[in-house]
Amino acid sequence: MPRSTTVRLLGAALVCAALGLTGCSGDSGGDDQAGSRSSEAPPVDFKNPPEVSATPSMPSSRNLQLPLEAYAWTDAEERTKRQGEDQLAATCMRGFGFDLEPRPLYRGDKALRDANRYGVTETATASRFGYHPDPAARGSRPKESYSPAESLVLFGPQDGQQAEKQNGKAIPKGGCWGKSLRDLAAKGPEVQPDKEEFADQLAGYTWQESQKDSRVKKAFAAWSACMKRSGYSYAQPMAAVEDKRFSQASSASAEEIRVAETDVACKREHNVIGTWYAVELAYQDRAIEKNQQLLNTLKDRKAAILKAAAAAGAR
Repeated sequence: MPRSTTVRLLGAALVCAALGLTGCSGDSGGDDQAGSRSSEAPPVDFKNPPEVSATPSMPSSRNLQLPLEAYAWTDAEERTKRQGEDQLAATCMRGFGFDLEPRPLYRGDKALRDANRYGVTETATASRFGYHPDPAARGSRPKESYSPAESLVLFGPQDGQQAEKQNGKAIPKGGCWGKSLRDLAAKGPEVQPDKEEFADQLAGYTWQESQKDSRVKKAFAAWSACMKRSGYSYAQPMAAVEDKRFSQASSASAEEIRVAETDVACKREHNVIGTWYAVELAYQDRAIEKNQQLLNTLKDRKAAILKAAAAAGAR
């Protein structure tokens, strides 16, 4: 087969879907709130609320520092990892006669995650977007387009596909993309695929469980009463975020903006963010204590992947 002259963009969402990775990191393209809901029982006993040493006064959630972040991927680390993945996948694809363009440089989204972890917390954001995300926050996302042959080599045989070779050459398990992931992690400790993003999963659980804490509920009740005085009836802040009148609209209405602005004012009046943050921080400390061994293993695995990514010539 002649060498393909068409460059291809490697998209994280398509990669995750193709490989069936439950713990796959990268852009989902969604606008879910931080710590998405789960019906599974958390891997920590949160029945006895942890002590809170201090409650800071916090007007917004910008630049949060939570303990589990030490075990998750920073934006800079994620950027290095992705570059290594792209380099290795492109090298493998060239061996089959295809050119693969690396993904655009990863900008990072920690600021976006922080900004949305406790709902809207800044007046300027509320006044412009209500509960909708800033459309420029994540930037544009390339659309992936692969020929059947390219897809076969990049992701490996999918359901109903039998081919294991291309141009007489064996396709690696999981395709070139699967091979790149294995190569990067080859010198690190092994973990189960569903534990790859365990630190982020724990952070989701602590976000959920913190909302059940009596101290946070008290702050929510004060916030709710404050909202009620302005004519808005919500039991807790995320109920406003999830209001279908807003979540199902393509952009923020004048009413949504008024609600969001009131939301921010009531959060600040009753220090909802400071209380919620202090409680969640205590829950994360407990989560780390109860899962220290696995978290340390993930940290060692991350270090090995970063070293391999640098060696692969990450740009």
